[in-house]
Amino acid sequence: MPKTEIVSSLKPEDIKIKFDINTCPWHELVLLPALGETKAKAIVAYRERHGNFTTLDDLDKVKGMGASVIAAIRDYITVGSVTTSAHMGNQE
Repeated sequence: MPKTEIVSSLKPEDIKIKFDINTCPWHELVLLPALGETKAKAIVAYRERHGNFTTLDDLDKVKGMGASVIAAIRDYITVGSVTTSAHMGNQE
């Protein structure tokens, strides 16, 4: 099965919301700096197998998520009580 290519002109400074890693689908997580499709899907797969993340540091349990990747996305993610993902629709 071919990989899906996600093309975005989104820059890290354009991100004005925090993505809840417990609710975001992979196709939103892939917009974060340093995350490609493989890592975004790995986060979702880990969450589906093991349940919600309790802290951001739990990401180090996900295959491919090293300290440098976690540091690159830390300012853009949260684990919280948000019940829906941060859809990129008409955000200002």
